[in-house]
Amino acid sequence: MALEWNVFFEDFNARKIKTYNVFNHSGFVKDCVQCFREYSDDRSGFEEKLKRSLMYYFWSKCEYEVIISDWPPRSDFHASKVDVYDQVCLNWPIFLDYVWHHRREIEQEARSL
Repeated sequence: MALEWNVFFEDFNARKIKTYNVFNHSGFVKDCVQCFREYSDDRSGFEEKLKRSLMYYFWSKCEYEVIISDWPPRSDFHASKVDVYDQVCLNWPIFLDYVWHHRREIEQEARSL
């Protein structure tokens, strides 16, 4: 797929932190297409539906969470658990524009799934 929005996730089989393209998730891509159909003229409705879909697939699921910590570790060690949803929401307005402007490419990808 030509569309990319990469985030960090842990490949627990390889025990490595890798990048993951959220558009490789077929359920999320299909939900994006459904959002386009339901809210083709209503961007605020589209935004709300897209955010709910992102939450459904990527929010608070251990396979999509990573721990971010300070380095080198000290006695007052700080760490935060961050999931894919949090990473995408860091640039939410840009992600929303990206999805909105690439509707045709996402629909084409959904047809091939």
